Amino acid sequence: MIDTRFIVWDNQYLEDAIQLYIDVFTDEPWNDVLTYEEIKLYFDRLLAMNTFEGYLTLDATGAVIAASLGFIRPWFRGVQYHLDSFYIANAFQSKGIGGAFLDFVKADLAQKDIPNIALDTEIGYPSDFFYRKHGFSSNPDSVTMYGNTKLKK
Repeated sequence: MIDTRFIVWDNQYLEDAIQLYIDVFTDEPWNDVLTYEEIKLYFDRLLAMNTFEGYLTLDATGAVIAASLGFIRPWFRGVQYHLDSFYIANAFQSKGIGGAFLDFVKADLAQKDIPNIALDTEIGYPSDFFYRKHGFSSNPDSVTMYGNTKLKK
């Protein structure tokens, strides 16, 4: 595997993590249209949460090549980690780094007595297969729904 180092979130890497987020999610297969301002605001909001938990992967030069962004939330069985974003630079995908990084995140959360991780992703995308390969499964009795706050008239 490529020489990497996994660390708990460090704000000194904020700008690099933002740029990597934009690079990854504006590329295939996501093809999102993103601006720096909206992604910076997303990061600012996550970092302002007192339950934020983040992790980074650095390459041999100290550059950010992967990030995990999430937060601890209440759950009827205690608490769980909501994995909001997990992304790896395209050039480093399919090299075993993502699995090793996810193992690092799991180990750190387990040490903090956080027994479960919840996430959502797009069905049929590479991320779907990645998470299933690493022990995640979907709940057949659950569905993720979205709605807006506009009232019906």
